[in-house]
Amino acid sequence: GEATIMARYMGQVAVFRAIRPHGAPLAELPEFEPRNEIDRLAAEKWKKLGLRPSPPCDDATFIRRVTIDLAGRLPTVDEVRAFLADESPDKRSQLVDRLLDSPDYPAYFALKWSAILRNSRLAGADQAAYAFHNWIRDNIARNRPYDEFVRGIVAASGEWQDAPAINWYWQSRDDQLHMVTADTAQLFLGIRLQCARCHHHPYERWGQEDYFGLAGFYARLGRKSFGQPPPYFNSSSNTTGERNPLTGQPPTPRYPDGEAAEFSPEQDPRHGLVDWMADPENPFFARAFVNRMWGHFFSIGLVNEVDDMRETNPPSNPELLDYLAGEFVNSKFDMRHIVRLITTSRLYELSSVPRPENEHDRQNFARFYARRLIAEVLLDAVDGTCETKSNFGNISANARAVDLPHEGFGSYFMDTFDRPQRVSVCECERSPGATLAQVLLMSTSDEMENKIADGNGRLARLFKEETPIPTVVEELYLAAFARFPSAEERQVGEDYLNSAEDKRKVAEDLLWTILNSREFVFNH
Repeated sequence: GEATIMARYMGQVAVFRAIRPHGAPLAELPEFEPRNEIDRLAAEKWKKLGLRPSPPCDDATFIRRVTIDLAGRLPTVDEVRAFLADESPDKRSQLVDRLLDSPDYPAYFALKWSAILRNSRLAGADQAAYAFHNWIRDNIARNRPYDEFVRGIVAASGEWQDAPAINWYWQSRDDQLHMVTADTAQLFLGIRLQCARCHHHPYERWGQEDYFGLAGFYARLGRKSFGQPPPYFNSSSNTTGERNPLTGQPPTPRYPDGEAAEFSPEQDPRHGLVDWMADPENPFFARAFVNRMWGHFFSIGLVNEVDDMRETNPPSNPELLDYLAGEFVNSKFDMRHIVRLITTSRLYELSSVPRPENEHDRQNFARFYARRLIAEVLLDAVDGTCETKSNFGNISANARAVDLPHEGFGSYFMDTFDRPQRVSVCECERSPGATLAQVLLMSTSDEMENKIADGNGRLARLFKEETPIPTVVEELYLAAFARFPSAEERQVGEDYLNSAEDKRKVAEDLLWTILNSREFVFNH
């Protein structure tokens, strides 16, 4: 494996990656044929480390995996049957394209961005939170270039009805200058700059001059309240009243790479900040985005945590991170291009079943790292398998959990599975760990019992239609796992249902068992 070694001497810090190969270096990997540059760069790393990748996953695993990752839902039974029967050699890339063109893709990624942009009802304006969420979803749906997407947030001005992204500022109104400064660095540059507000980072280059230089781009931001939040925000010549403790003066704009920035009173410094971010030579902006996307699809980033990029936390594959960042810049910040590039790679198709050579590796992606479904996706997966609907109150009856614009829709299920409260831009608000409360909810709660036994649910429909028992068993496996049952699973399921007088009741037991399996709760 690999480890990062940091040495400190006389106030200086140096870092290098120490490598201990898993085995003898490999000249070739005949079992892995690269499809794109992602695959080639990953394979080069494996050869150096003596790592052999797991084989590709089967079609059933792939359709479930990519539908969850791109659409935030399980594939339907009809989608699974059609995909498994399709003999086209490029059916996996075709599936990726269909999902990217579906409304489920922007809906799911709007959930992701709404959470880390802290779009919350805590701001006190449900309508503004709805508007911001819809703005995010619409920008993703039309594949707005990422630099323009960020500009729409960072340089937002006006009222929420005309500029919904202004809600980003309203979330931080109690400590506006410092929250937007820290959030900008962490969200869009992958830098955790918070500690530099008070002191120089003990191990990194960042000091107070960097923090207050970034704050300077927001120091002229004004606010006018018209009685309905969020108020009007605009850039003016007025300062916020904050002072740089190093100079005693209002913060003045300074780019994080050390260059000073000057603006006339008529200019909005925030546009200058985004111009600097979008510069092809910017060392942070593109890398931060592609690393975040990598973490979404592979459970961990090339730099992990995904928003903590620093010299003392180097990437596991620097060449791969550089390639993706360059590809993102060359595509003119095309978000969908990066997502497609990742999900059509052979690397993304690897099985999660380890080989002896890669069983203990957790940073080189020689196998797919299984992960628990996030709260919203898991609730939708339960509803999709049971053919039920969760009631979220004042929203469309057809809304999925991933469609909800903010965290204010009550759900004990989602809160138990660590739905973020949107008080932080860190994706670590979602915990992947298991708790006793989660186990009890899935195994003993009235909510799960009611969904399984719902009079309008899947089992009720199947038995009302007098569906043959073998087909009942098959459909439950297809709905939950996106695969047909094995011969043993089919036999056990059929024998169990046929042994009882009340077949629907024991079918509920079978469905309960399926929903409580690790195969259901995890994306693998």
